[in-house]
Amino acid sequence: MPDHVLVPIDGSEQADAALEYALVSFLDATFSVVFVVDPAHDHEASVGGSDTAFDRTKARGKRILERANARAEDRGLEITTELRTGRPHTEILEVATRVDHVVLGTHGRSPITSPFLGRVSEAVIRRSPVSTTVVPEPVDAVRAREFPGRILVPLDGSEQADAALEYALETFPESELTVLHALSLPFDRPRADVEGTYLEAILDDREARAETIFEDAREIATERGVTIETAVENESPARATLDHAETNDFDQIVMGTHGRSLPARLIIGSVAERVTRRSSRTITLVRGRPTEPST
Repeated sequence: MPDHVLVPIDGSEQADAALEYALVSFLDATFSVVFVVDPAHDHEASVGGSDTAFDRTKARGKRILERANARAEDRGLEITTELRTGRPHTEILEVATRVDHVVLGTHGRSPITSPFLGRVSEAVIRRSPVSTTVVPEPVDAVRAREFPGRILVPLDGSEQADAALEYALETFPESELTVLHALSLPFDRPRADVEGTYLEAILDDREARAETIFEDAREIATERGVTIETAVENESPARATLDHAETNDFDQIVMGTHGRSLPARLIIGSVAERVTRRSSRTITLVRGRPTEPST
């Protein structure tokens, strides 16, 4: 379970939802809430007056942090607030080196085509040195949720996926937790249609692999005294995760990422990135072990 949680805020509804999620989910954690004044970008600049655009943005940041502190106090919690100046994602990532979890709001669903992440949120998600929760839901939806709710953990047999399962079990032991494996079948036919063909062997092999993954997951859960449900989908991992979460009304997805590559930046992996971009549900990306460079 995270001990020190960072929540960047900017006065938006998405940031309010992230703070709400953090305060409800991590009752025993220490909280750092940060507002970043970007001197190169000011939406509220106006002509006239003795104060500068920077002064107005800084004053607005102080008010937003004061409101965040009041929200925490209403819940009997304490937070540390910080007003910083610089490029938002750079300042947030600097603070992230001193915590073990980040909770971010995003822009949620695009009314035109598909969900999308905000520019700052996406930069932080890609480079964060610690696990990150992405909250695309509006604040009213977060407040209406029952926590911890129903949680879906996609598994593929990797160390990163196991780390995600361990995080979910440790952080949300009272949740209704389901582990999902995507079979990624190269065909879209029921078993009855492939019996007696070479496709049956493919199906048998992938179902056997799923059961092995589930047995390992049950062992991890049993060690913690938790019972889990299992599910399979025939689709590719990203599509299977999105469809299963939507169809079965899960509250949150917890999934593993590749961790930090030694010579370059943190990468979250193509599956995790697609799910994060497209999901309307809260997603936690759990950083796996460092990936050694190939030789």
